[in-house]
Amino acid sequence: ESLNATAAAAAAAVKSILKRAEPTAAENNASTTQSTADTTVTKVVKSSSSSSTSRKKQKTDDREKHREKHHHSSSSSPKEVRVLHILKKHKDSRRPASWRNPKITDTKQKAISDLHELLSILSESSSNPKELRATFEELAKTESDCSSAKRGGDLGFFGRKKMQPAFEKASFGLRVGELTREVVDTSSGVHIILRLA
Repeated sequence: ESLNATAAAAAAAVKSILKRAEPTAAENNASTTQSTADTTVTKVVKSSSSSSTSRKKQKTDDREKHREKHHHSSSSSPKEVRVLHILKKHKDSRRPASWRNPKITDTKQKAISDLHELLSILSESSSNPKELRATFEELAKTESDCSSAKRGGDLGFFGRKKMQPAFEKASFGLRVGELTREVVDTSSGVHIILRLA
């Protein structure tokens, strides 16, 4: 039940994010009929009102492009990857506590079942990469037991030997934009992963 409420909230947030990103027909018409002076004023107003979030996102995207350009080996396997993940801990996890719950008592099977429900929700967005990422980030913020939840599950770039072997293998095994089809099991708990770069 709580996952359904979370899914509904995530869907609403994603629709809102996507709606804000698309210009309306009126905005498109207005911009083509404005004078050069009006266009300049509009650009200045828009640029001055852009949030620090979008500037941070641009910096992250710029760093991502730099790393993609300069951090690949001569083979097809990258030296580093960047992923989002959702971690579900269970009572047998290495540390069965999180920011969401100081004492986790769920079984491993319950954690896996919860992640399968999230995979089902995410599969509805799989044809649209922007929507998939936005939905994943929203779900991570409410459902992940990892501290990366506050960043939408973003672990940033990491290289080989930096993560647990099963997590590393799954992360490096995905194509950019690909979501794990199965749950990844580590001593920290169980995960689903979306590769960004």
